[in-house]
Amino acid sequence: SADVVDPERMTRLAALLGRRWNPDDRIPPLGHFLLFRPDEIQPRIGPDGHPLRDPDGMLPAIDLPRRMWAGSRIRFEQELRPGMVVTRRSRLASAVPKSGQSGSMVFCTVVHEIADETGRLLITEEQDIVYREAHAGPQIAVRPSVPPRFEPQEISSVTADPVMLFRYSALTFNAHRIHYDREYAAGDEGYQGLVVHGPLLATLLFDHLRDVSSGRRVLEFSFRGITPAFDGEQLVLGSKMENDRALLSVTHSSGLGMTAEALMQAIAEKPALGDAASIAAIR
Repeated sequence: SADVVDPERMTRLAALLGRRWNPDDRIPPLGHFLLFRPDEIQPRIGPDGHPLRDPDGMLPAIDLPRRMWAGSRIRFEQELRPGMVVTRRSRLASAVPKSGQSGSMVFCTVVHEIADETGRLLITEEQDIVYREAHAGPQIAVRPSVPPRFEPQEISSVTADPVMLFRYSALTFNAHRIHYDREYAAGDEGYQGLVVHGPLLATLLFDHLRDVSSGRRVLEFSFRGITPAFDGEQLVLGSKMENDRALLSVTHSSGLGMTAEALMQAIAEKPALGDAASIAAIR
């Protein structure tokens, strides 16, 4: 599939993060999440807001109704620039069934490769998609309490209200109802509130890192959702620097919501031959 690094979308992502942006700036944090948006026609949208599963599609037509983006591992090979024409090649790398306390699950890993018009690789991403059983019973599910894994050196905070969730859903054309339909989120999926998008949490963490990284470039960024975050609660974004690596976390009232790591490089450093250069810099 093909797309354009649209300055209008990037302006709106920056606005969502409380920042002004112009096309002379580098694209906002994880701006590539706004590219290659879904375009399924309305009759092919399922009751949860996701496109109906196609037996011939890339993702398997798994008979488990709940779907979530659980995490990603991203390598920034080259920098995206506003106005670039880009293409994406995607493939299913694995689909592994598992069983846990929450029942049967299937973990799918999808590999995306984003390139420019010449075929030069810009971004490689391994994306984890999890399919889960339906929520059982009328009761709201108890959110697990997971303790933080490190003591952050730098923190900031944000409260993701329904307006922020709506704006991010609109930017990404994500119609999953857990992000905007409170009755559906509680009654059908057992959540205690509107769920903050995993990619939005990752974007907020990347934006926080931009503010505390002393101008270093991000070569690699990975994140993993631990427990859901809900609208209206304070989310604490934390970071700890370990030389060229950053540990990151989102915590909420029940504990750990997301973990992330970033591999960085000082802007003054000259990358060795073959290393990623001109990478999604954090101002």
